Amino acid sequence: MTTSINDVPGFKDFLRKRAQETWDERGIPYYLSLVATDLKRMGVDYRTFTGPLRLVQWVSREAIPGTKLIAHPTIKAKVGLIPADVDYDFLSEPTVDQASCRQRPSGQRGQELVKFIESLAAMPEVASAELMVPAKVLIALLRS
Repeated sequence: MTTSINDVPGFKDFLRKRAQETWDERGIPYYLSLVATDLKRMGVDYRTFTGPLRLVQWVSREAIPGTKLIAHPTIKAKVGLIPADVDYDFLSEPTVDQASCRQRPSGQRGQELVKFIESLAAMPEVASAELMVPAKVLIALLRS
């Protein structure tokens, strides 16, 4: 999408188009949690248009033509836009197939990672706040 976003109408048009694209491609809402990332790739900061309001506050006050705002009844972070002419029910979302999910390491595999995490839990909070562990190290511990 190569839309120019320099003003509020351009921002609203971006939101409308992304809501329609997301619905057409995946049949789910365009979650507001994705807006900042999508705009950042385009070099745009949404706060330019929303001012001091959080995005969800701004979208709930502004009319985005061709869309409607929906929110999950229990999961606060699931707020998104869908095309105005469709209905969506969060409770009928497809569930994740448990067989395809990776199971927690059992037996000996992954025990080194568990031991490492337990040792991190024992560290003083000040020290653990500044600690960074590369993903490569965690993966190696998981495989050992």
